[in-house]
Amino acid sequence: MNIRLFFSVILLALLSQHVLAQTKDEKAILAVLRQEEKAWSSGDVEAYVELYAPLDSTRMILKKGAAMGKENILAFYKKYWPKEKMGTLTLDGEQLERISKKLYYVTGYFHVKYQDGKMQDGRYSSLMIKLRGQWYLYTDHSS
Repeated sequence: MNIRLFFSVILLALLSQHVLAQTKDEKAILAVLRQEEKAWSSGDVEAYVELYAPLDSTRMILKKGAAMGKENILAFYKKYWPKEKMGTLTLDGEQLERISKKLYYVTGYFHVKYQDGKMQDGRYSSLMIKLRGQWYLYTDHSS
């Protein structure tokens, strides 16, 4: 066996072990992140905000405060992020940390590619909450 093949087999084994090690909840949270990418990238602000928890305490942290509750978060996005301004969203580098049975702390990177070819990259952090068996964004912050 050549050295390149050997390391490829080792890498594949490690990656598959990581995937298998994900819990049911972690897989569900990652699925929500993929839904975020899809909704944002298609310019569907309503579908994007549906991923936020249906609680008055749900918040999106902004430079000058926070938008609280889904209605206010939706109003913010509609005002400042029209469809033609949204671009294509990619999330990666996810780190999931279980806080309790119903809360996960999630961090990662975001990348938005705009129609003019420009890119915006940054970090995000979110609290995910499980309500009635479904995972939602509870607190969202990106910069």
